[in-house]
Amino acid sequence: MKFKIILFIFTLCPILVFSQDNAGTNIFSLTFQEKELSIDRDFHFVTPVLLRNNQYQSEIYYNDQETTFRSPGVTFFGSLVVPGTGQIMNESWWRAGFFLALEVTSIYLAVEYRNRGRIGEREYERFANNNWSVVQYSQWLVDYHAFHGIENPYINELIEMVAGISPSFRTNVEWNQIDLNILRRVEANTPYVTTDQLGASIFSHTLPGYGSQQFYELISKYYQFQAGWRDYDEFHDNIGNTGRFFNDRFLIDRNGAHASQNFFTGVRMANQFNQDYRWSNHFISVLIANHFFSALDAFFTSTRKLNRLSASSTIIPGQQVVINYRF
Repeated sequence: MKFKIILFIFTLCPILVFSQDNAGTNIFSLTFQEKELSIDRDFHFVTPVLLRNNQYQSEIYYNDQETTFRSPGVTFFGSLVVPGTGQIMNESWWRAGFFLALEVTSIYLAVEYRNRGRIGEREYERFANNNWSVVQYSQWLVDYHAFHGIENPYINELIEMVAGISPSFRTNVEWNQIDLNILRRVEANTPYVTTDQLGASIFSHTLPGYGSQQFYELISKYYQFQAGWRDYDEFHDNIGNTGRFFNDRFLIDRNGAHASQNFFTGVRMANQFNQDYRWSNHFISVLIANHFFSALDAFFTSTRKLNRLSASSTIIPGQQVVINYRF
């Protein structure tokens, strides 16, 4: 019995001495893992050593590996400015690559389609300038009133204005020959005379000023302006509107059957550059959305990481010595 007591004292003394030397700093954990009939016991003695100048350096351990993270606010604003930045901070490499690739692609396509739209718009304007005549359109309006017997209080002024001049398709000449105020007053009192002989209203538009966006849009959009295109009379000659059918060229078809090829070429060119502009705007929208969703993804990813670390990590100041005893 005495031998057992002496043996117990000798066994306990080193532990007590070690504990006394490091009073108040020991962390003792005991873990039992049972599987069937075997029992593993791990004893961890964790002892901080030599904290210099009372400066504590915190380190975060997660799954036995050191983990770094940025605050959700930093990652949010990083990705808001440059998509993918917050994902790089979070070490989400695939997501970072996706958002960065989408950013570059969206910028490229937005600029590309914007440039295509500008080029197409300039080409269309050159085409319209060379192939649409305000003088020819005004003279057609005079004949249109005469053939259909339309009464218009301003038509005589227009007749006097176009007398003795011919279409030159030179914009710097023609637009100085026509007084738009007189022309617009005539248009505002001119009814549609259509091929279906159904009742029709007054012209829906008056001619905008030369060079304006509205001018280029309307002359390839509304059939009331179809007679200003260079190939209008040639087109009607080719489809047989001559002789006793000559007056048919002074009818407006609701489906565009009396509009010439140049009219529809203008329609096609205008639609193309407008579609290019729309695509550019779509990619600008994708660009903005990419910034927004990248920022949200970075924020929530950082928040999830922070929550996991707060719930499962062990924070121990300074350097540590970990001694494992297994028996």
